[in-house]
Amino acid sequence: MKKIVSLLLVLAALATASGCKNEDESSSSGADTAYEDGIYEVRLPEYEYGWKEYGRITVKDGVISQVEFDGVNEDGALKSEDEAYKKAMSEGNAANGLPAVYPEEVYSRLLESFKSGGYRADGVEMVAGATASSKNFIRVMEKLMEKVEAGETGESALTVYVDGTYEVEMPEYDNGWKEYIIVAVRDDEVTAVEFDARNEAGELKSEDEEYKNSMISAGSETFPADYSEKLVSNFLAAGSTDEMELVAGATASSQTFKKLMRTALGNAKNGVTGLQTAQVYEDGTYRAEMAKADQGWKEFVEITIQGGQIAEVVFDAEDSDGKYKSTDEAYKKAMAEGGSETWPEKFYAEILAEYQNKNYVAKDMETVAGATTSSETFRMLAPAALQRAKQGDTSVITVEVQ
Repeated sequence: MKKIVSLLLVLAALATASGCKNEDESSSSGADTAYEDGIYEVRLPEYEYGWKEYGRITVKDGVISQVEFDGVNEDGALKSEDEAYKKAMSEGNAANGLPAVYPEEVYSRLLESFKSGGYRADGVEMVAGATASSKNFIRVMEKLMEKVEAGETGESALTVYVDGTYEVEMPEYDNGWKEYIIVAVRDDEVTAVEFDARNEAGELKSEDEEYKNSMISAGSETFPADYSEKLVSNFLAAGSTDEMELVAGATASSQTFKKLMRTALGNAKNGVTGLQTAQVYEDGTYRAEMAKADQGWKEFVEITIQGGQIAEVVFDAEDSDGKYKSTDEAYKKAMAEGGSETWPEKFYAEILAEYQNKNYVAKDMETVAGATTSSETFRMLAPAALQRAKQGDTSVITVEVQ
């Protein structure tokens, strides 16, 4: 068993060239030299939000003399030294009831835990408020110590995905069925995919002959067992959800497949196995607009999802030049001259306030005085945008007047 002896961790000031460090002054005291001298480095395979985290271990005289962990952007700047990121992370965590930690603090705490645990990644304590970086740290250090043990100096990158089986299901039943996906990953490749739906009794939609016959009787050219197989084949052929073909006659299930696959592959990056539930809404901006303009104006709703939650809602109307109705002073003046006590900027804001007050449930909203038509329009557009958010489909959806 190789030994690491007489190690004393000294946290050093951050240096631009070397990142967030832990430096060890080691005295061999006659101990065996366990490791091959050199620099060992492991990086994540991809940039995440503009940063690629990495770890570096330096071995001198057979013992670990320095351990570093940080993130670097495409310009070579260090995440631990980015004041804007520090501010955004601290404030964002505080707003969500999490510890107001930031990269420099997070990395130092992770390094301390790594050292005090005898350089064992499986003993590292996760840092609350920095789950992603904690998981990345553990993955990187596991690989780094493998390299150190083997004497494999130099740089290498982690695989994108951790070997394992990843299962994700939708958060809700839809017409009595809850769709799910099971993805097997080995050696950074997706080796098997199962896509189907279960009812509350655990029965599979693909095996339901009555459901199959009802689709065929309604004129459909596909059915669950058929489109599930085609979606899996399309994904494996394309290699990504962005490039894969959808299945005609199964548009909703095609979008659900893409959503579940994205979630499963995201979990595979962090090795999050076991049955997981997809977020109700996927991050992004979703737009629903009326199919036709009314007196030159086409009303629309845009809903932005961040962290699976509604972050922003915009309701307005555009003309053919892209001008917003809420900013049209001539329209406002014409309404006032016609005896109206409201105008677009005012009633659009009131409709949005009512939507928020009703916890973003459009059907529960009261009609805003002086804006009956726009209130009804909003009650059609907002649910349409949120339906797209459930599927992660950011294409614009048009809605016909009911």
